[in-house]
Amino acid sequence: MSDLVSPSKQLPVTTESRAAWLREAGGLSAAFADGLVAHARCIARRVAQWQCGHVSSVAARAVLSESATEHATGAGVAETRDAAAICERLVAALAGPLTPAKSAWLEQAARKKAEWAALRDARAGGPRCFDAVWRREVLTQPQAIAIAERFCREIGARKFFDAGDVQANGFQVIRDDSPGETYTESGASYMGFAVSALLSQAIARQGCYGIAFTGDGSFMMNPQILIDGIEHGVHGTILLLDNRRMAAISSLQEAQFDTDYRTNDSVAVDYVAMAGAVAGVIALSAGDTERGLRDALAKAHAHPGLSLIHVPVYYGADPAGGMGAYGRWNVGPWSDGVQDAYTKTRI
Repeated sequence: MSDLVSPSKQLPVTTESRAAWLREAGGLSAAFADGLVAHARCIARRVAQWQCGHVSSVAARAVLSESATEHATGAGVAETRDAAAICERLVAALAGPLTPAKSAWLEQAARKKAEWAALRDARAGGPRCFDAVWRREVLTQPQAIAIAERFCREIGARKFFDAGDVQANGFQVIRDDSPGETYTESGASYMGFAVSALLSQAIARQGCYGIAFTGDGSFMMNPQILIDGIEHGVHGTILLLDNRRMAAISSLQEAQFDTDYRTNDSVAVDYVAMAGAVAGVIALSAGDTERGLRDALAKAHAHPGLSLIHVPVYYGADPAGGMGAYGRWNVGPWSDGVQDAYTKTRI
């Protein structure tokens, strides 16, 4: 434990939360930190690294975990206590004079943060991309999410993110100022979470208008929300970003195998007609522009019940079309790159 919090270390401890799981493997801290504090209760996710399914925190030499998983595998120390209490003790242990090593790390982190902010702004505010499936220029996911996030900020709406590419992009695009503005399924791959979460606003003692950010695949895991939402009086919006595929898996396949396999289909679905067939649901098409999406968001908010907004979004090889896939996962057969990275981990 003393090695984990020693102020003489060149690199800080990485504090990992399940909500940032998909982003964690591509982060600066995750790539270089020599200590890992794992707040994940999702044991299967952490075990994935030890079973060669997923590789993260490749430079870590020691682990402090809330669960007994890492301890049982010989990777570190299990500390089954409240995460907030653990973080308070770690912050106190890490406090101290600003040494040259700490200054160097802070300067490096600041430079990387500035680079990241520039990339995020470029992707979220860039031009539309021509999509081969939609056969026209459409919004990218970072653009659509950024537009909707600004709208949520203006009206004080909660944001719920579903599993998949929508969530992977959303983690990186949103700019929350305080806890409670955004909720996710914590990286546990619960497709259909976001639309289901809207129902909580109807049964809460004091509900709040919410927007569920979901993809076409995740939405189809629980279209029952269209009926349940009306039955229980939900005031919220389903923002359906449709790229006609399981893009999160496509991205990882292409990153590791240079091709994607069976992550899309040729069946077109009219989600506006589908949602509009449910009495009480207002179904809108956002079109392919920022103005169209803004107008649809305003109309949906004005509707006293449940709304669905369909947004065609880009998927393809253009890097500007997304925030990127950051992860070392075996998606399907074992990847040589993932296995090579795994053999080089220190824990």
